[in-house]
Amino acid sequence: MRKLNQIISICILLLCFSSAVNAIAAPNIVLIVADYMGYSDIEPYGAKDIRTPSLNAIAQQGIQFNSHYSSAPKCIPARASLMSGLYPRKAFKKGRGFVAERNTVLKGLKDANYRTALIGKWHLGLSEGRHPNDHGFDYFLGYNSWALSRHSHQTSDGKNGLYENKVPVERAAYLSDLFSEAAQEFIAAKSERPFFLYLSYSAGLPPYQGPDLARENWDSGWDATEAKRSEYVAMIERMDQGIAKVMQQLERQGLSDNTLLIFTYDHGGRHFANSGPLFHGFDTLWEGGIRVPLLVRWPNKLAAGKRINEPSIIMDVSASILDAAGQNKLIESTDGKSLLLKDKESFSDRAIFWKNKSMKAARKGRWKYLQDGYTQFLFDVSADPGERNNLFYSRQSKLKELSELWDAWEHSQLSD
Repeated sequence: MRKLNQIISICILLLCFSSAVNAIAAPNIVLIVADYMGYSDIEPYGAKDIRTPSLNAIAQQGIQFNSHYSSAPKCIPARASLMSGLYPRKAFKKGRGFVAERNTVLKGLKDANYRTALIGKWHLGLSEGRHPNDHGFDYFLGYNSWALSRHSHQTSDGKNGLYENKVPVERAAYLSDLFSEAAQEFIAAKSERPFFLYLSYSAGLPPYQGPDLARENWDSGWDATEAKRSEYVAMIERMDQGIAKVMQQLERQGLSDNTLLIFTYDHGGRHFANSGPLFHGFDTLWEGGIRVPLLVRWPNKLAAGKRINEPSIIMDVSASILDAAGQNKLIESTDGKSLLLKDKESFSDRAIFWKNKSMKAARKGRWKYLQDGYTQFLFDVSADPGERNNLFYSRQSKLKELSELWDAWEHSQLSD
């Protein structure tokens, strides 16, 4: 009996030790999302007139995805997909918008005992059941409108738009700096729990205002025809400087090695955005509207300097967050696949789909089917990312295959 009790005691100790190790090993997760930017407006993807040393470092220390996509070419549906892990039509509750019960990412993180913060743009509603706090964010500092003045923090119709949790607030700071500083404070807060930080910059959006703007010009920059690319450049570089401070804060806290860091856009841009070599931009299903950068860094867990060309989509970011948090069962209820998987075959032959107004598109492997109005296109986007060479006439069977896949996907999206 004594020997049996000793064995039981050892097993309990081992179980407790295993639980403690798992608790310690749970990674922090920092998700950084930029908005309304061009594909080539950061250096890892070819920027020449914009300096982004922080994003360069993330690319060098992690994985760069070269065929990554948003689920939609505009904010609200793309952000709903990111939080739900679902294609846009499935992400919304009919008549209620994007509600907390559809937020699979936050559900998984809260079930895994993460402390959570959203700092920056939300754009998914502030009414009851839609507010970030209702979704499971312990802390929210940001705004819900499409854009906010960099200096006055007013919306495009002149209303104060900044909130801390559910309370309107005023802060004297350049908007990107405000978000970067709040992110550092959240990281520095003492806690035994792992954290999830959703840092949502809006640096690519109007108003086009650099950080050193005289007060009398704080209402300027909303009209793109009266602004300059140089102001846009200053905004992006200030965001990158903020990302540097966030990374430095992780280092100071000794958290870098145990933090999964993800950077992406919600969709493509326009006006001053440089999408080269891609064509078109915001609110279209051409590559410039939906193909976006994705950088993923997790020291000692993911290969440094790796480049992946297989197609991926924003719901895969959702699945990766759930995977890192140990919430793998929830991935099955999403439309994403974890990018942390070792099995590349799970991505190699997958088809992904889009619908926007009169446009529809599908990509499978190197091929992209696109219908814009009444015109159909087929592109080999691996060889022709600028979508200049329409192969509709020469690859009819491939076009038919992708068109039929899109039809089947569309049918699957109709049920609520």
